[in-house]
Amino acid sequence: MIGPTMRSRDLAAPAWALVSFGLFVAASFGALVVDAAVNVVVELPHLVTMAEWSLVWGGLGIAGVLVAGRLVFGTWLPVDRAGLALAGIGIGLSAVVHVVLQQWAGDRFGYYDPDMVGLTAGQFAVLNGLAVSAFGVFVAPRGAAGWPLAAVVAGTASILLVLVVNLPGIRDGIRPDAWPLAFWLGASGFYAVSAMVACVARVRAAPGTPPRGLTGTE
Repeated sequence: MIGPTMRSRDLAAPAWALVSFGLFVAASFGALVVDAAVNVVVELPHLVTMAEWSLVWGGLGIAGVLVAGRLVFGTWLPVDRAGLALAGIGIGLSAVVHVVLQQWAGDRFGYYDPDMVGLTAGQFAVLNGLAVSAFGVFVAPRGAAGWPLAAVVAGTASILLVLVVNLPGIRDGIRPDAWPLAFWLGASGFYAVSAMVACVARVRAAPGTPPRGLTGTE
């Protein structure tokens, strides 16, 4: 017979993942609010605003993972420095890709339109999600790392898909003005695969701490 404590532990991991995802989505809008507030004080160039959006979104997303842990497990999850560094690299890369893509589209088409760049338009957002999920793998309690790891794998697959979609452009030759974008997209793929490998190694080597359950009781 499965008692209430066992049921709460079974629900804790997916509940943490769900709350973390909800806070990540909310963080994207929170980042826009921060950008708007900053621009009231000082009007930033458009590309700086785009970089700020990525950075603030990623930072709030990391905070959301910890807040979700506090709400679901009843305790603050210990911050892992390696996981934080891995996430920081991904968030920084997200900001760079966001800026470079906007700059390339503006130079080529005269303005930025997501419809003109296709799936690549969402690359910065996927990078942020992957980075935050990787952080989640490194701070996850025992038995809960599978959820953020699944998000890391999905994010890696999405980023590699974008690279595959852009491969026909390589056969046609890369224009000089597209080399920065090509480089940073390639860097995104390298980061995604590296992050996935690091996360898998983390799960295999360090199972984490026991979860306390939805009620925060053992």
